[in-house]
Amino acid sequence: MRLTCHILLGLLLAAVPVFARSAGTTGFELFRTDGFARSSALAGSQISVGGDLHSLFSNPAGLADIQRPTGSVSYFKHVLDMYSGNLAYARQVRNVGTLGLGVTYFNYGKFDRADEHGQKLGDFGATDVLATASIARKLKENVDGGVSLKFLNSTIDAYSASALAADFGVLYHTGYLNWDMAAGIYNVGFATSAFLKHKDDLPTTYRLGMSVPLEHLPVRFALSGEYTAAEGALGAGGLEFTFSPLIQARLGYSTIGIDQRVGLDRDALAGFSGGLGLHIKGITINYALTSEGEIGFLNRFTIASAFK
Repeated sequence: MRLTCHILLGLLLAAVPVFARSAGTTGFELFRTDGFARSSALAGSQISVGGDLHSLFSNPAGLADIQRPTGSVSYFKHVLDMYSGNLAYARQVRNVGTLGLGVTYFNYGKFDRADEHGQKLGDFGATDVLATASIARKLKENVDGGVSLKFLNSTIDAYSASALAADFGVLYHTGYLNWDMAAGIYNVGFATSAFLKHKDDLPTTYRLGMSVPLEHLPVRFALSGEYTAAEGALGAGGLEFTFSPLIQARLGYSTIGIDQRVGLDRDALAGFSGGLGLHIKGITINYALTSEGEIGFLNRFTIASAFK
C-alpha cells in the first residue's frame, strides 16, 4: 500500500501553503516565499529598492542597478524540520542588460507513512525546487524594467506537480530627493502537472511600492502593498538603518501578522521582523529573524560577494 489513502496526501497539501506563507487557497506557495535575509528582515517591502540579488524575488527590474557580478548563498530555517537553501548570481552583459539566475530548494521534512488501518510503513519526504532566470535593463534614463521566468517542481513521496510562471517589474528613480517607486505583477502562469488530477492555481500577485530616505537621518523607509485573489490586500513597511559602511540594522512589519494571530501570548509579535547586515572585506552577511506568531520564529542567513 502507498500512502494513507489519499487523505494524508490531502492534509499535507493543505498544510504546506500555511507554513510557507499563510492561509491562502492557491498552490505552489514557494513562488512567494522569500529566502533572502535582507528583504525578509524588511518584511518584503523592498520592491522599490534595487541593486541587490533579492531583486530576483522582490522585483526583477532592481537587478539593473547591480554594478558588478554578484553571487550569494542563503539558508532559511523554518519551523519543525523544514529548511531551505538558495543560490543566486547576477552580472551585467554588454548590450543586453543584467542577467540573473537563482535556484531555491525547500525541504518539508519527514512524515509517517501508514496504511488505511493506521499501521506505520516507514516515512516519506516532501521537497520543492524553484529555478529562476531574470533579465533587467534600463528602459529610459530613470526607468528600469525586468522579467523573470520561473519553474517550480514539487514532490511528495512518489507524487509530483510543476508550474511555469513569470514576473514583470518596473523601477522608477524619480530624481526627487532619492525617492524611488516600483510596480510589478508576479507569478503569472499555469501548472504544467498535478499531484493527482486537479491543477492548482498560481498565487498571482499585484504589487506597488516606494522607498524614501528620511531627511537628516541614515535611514531609508520602504513601503509596499500587494493583492492576491486568495488573500486580498496585504501591506508591508521597513526601515533600514545605516550606522556605518560596515553595519546596517533593519526592522519590518507585514499585515500578514493579523491573519497569524490566534489569541495566544506570542501573537503580539506576529508579522514583525528584524535583522542585521555586516560588510567585511567585500563580503556581505545578512541575518533576518521573522515572527510567525504562535508558530514560532524563522531564521534566514545570506552571504553575498561582488566579484571583479
